[in-house]
Amino acid sequence: MLKVYFAAPMLGDRSNLEDNKKIASVLKAMGCEILTEWVLEEILDIERGASPKEIFERDLEMLDKCDVLIADVSYPSLGVGFEIAYALLKGKKVIAYCREDRLDKTSALIRGITWSNFILIAYRNVDELLAEIAKVLSLRTCFRSTKDAE
Repeated sequence: MLKVYFAAPMLGDRSNLEDNKKIASVLKAMGCEILTEWVLEEILDIERGASPKEIFERDLEMLDKCDVLIADVSYPSLGVGFEIAYALLKGKKVIAYCREDRLDKTSALIRGITWSNFILIAYRNVDELLAEIAKVLSLRTCFRSTKDAE
């Protein structure tokens, strides 16, 4: 089972939360294990009393365990940027995705990464994005539309 570290903005703009929930749901249906389910929750772990140190240590542990990092970079996030850098430096495969209408507002540094273990996918809709992720990961399971997953 492919272990996925799913990264998305937490304290910043969470406009993509519903898309991210759909993406994670379909990834699970495709046989992936999402190591970071808390990213998809409405109430943040910091609001539940987790300390920044606990969050840091937990996240590094999950980054070390994952096979691939899949990151939403549609909205700026220092945490997501850190997670991408950490995973890349550890030699992990990183798939970043950005809504097509937000691409010009995404960090030029992220858009400029040319390392072989990194890919950035601009997408118009979630089904298109999931089909592209499945191709990149060579997931052989049957892809179902997010409409089917709901």
